[in-house]
Amino acid sequence: MHQELKVYVPVAEFLGKALGSQYEVVLHDFTDPEHAIVSIANGHLSGRQVGSPMTNLAMKMLQDDVAQQGNGKTYIVQHEASGKDGTPFSSSTMLLRDNSGKAVGALCINFNVKAFLGLQEFIESVGLGENKPANQPGAKHYEGEILSDAGSSALESVYHTVMDKRLNIDTSSQQMKQDIINEFYTEGAFLLKGSVSYIAEKLAMSEPTVYRYLAKAKHELGDNHHISY
Repeated sequence: MHQELKVYVPVAEFLGKALGSQYEVVLHDFTDPEHAIVSIANGHLSGRQVGSPMTNLAMKMLQDDVAQQGNGKTYIVQHEASGKDGTPFSSSTMLLRDNSGKAVGALCINFNVKAFLGLQEFIESVGLGENKPANQPGAKHYEGEILSDAGSSALESVYHTVMDKRLNIDTSSQQMKQDIINEFYTEGAFLLKGSVSYIAEKLAMSEPTVYRYLAKAKHELGDNHHISY
């Protein structure tokens, strides 16, 4: 575990007990994205445990932060997430930084909203609902978070985030391939070791071809010197 994250372990444990059994509290260490969870309270809610991978949203936030040289969004609140079994959560994620300002981990709080969806619909039907902070004007939009368990990988999570919405789309054109690599880049896939070979195999492309598209993505979207191929 990153030395500066150790102080947050008792914080995660405390929040898990203080908030109650419907709140999952997770501490991520960005040192090893494939086994990022180093502390978790009420992990039964999503089926995750210590050693489970980093989520797609945490990788996206890290990618944005690296691209903006430590000036990315430090936290987002009340965004949508779902467990592997489809359980809905209202989640909040905060990046944790070292003394130099570099993001080294994240603290996440996931509230199980399944039992409250009917009540929420009723409240909104009588005009008492409020817009979630994550959806306020000017807030940066992030796709729904996937809380992958220990049997999944961070790369697999990002792959499905990018490709599941393209199941019926022709991905053979060069522009579509470039769009896909661009999205893998912005989602933080290339922060993970083995990402180029994994994506090349999944898309039936050669590794040099992926590198070529990636170079163009870096040029168009902003260079990133922290990529792990």
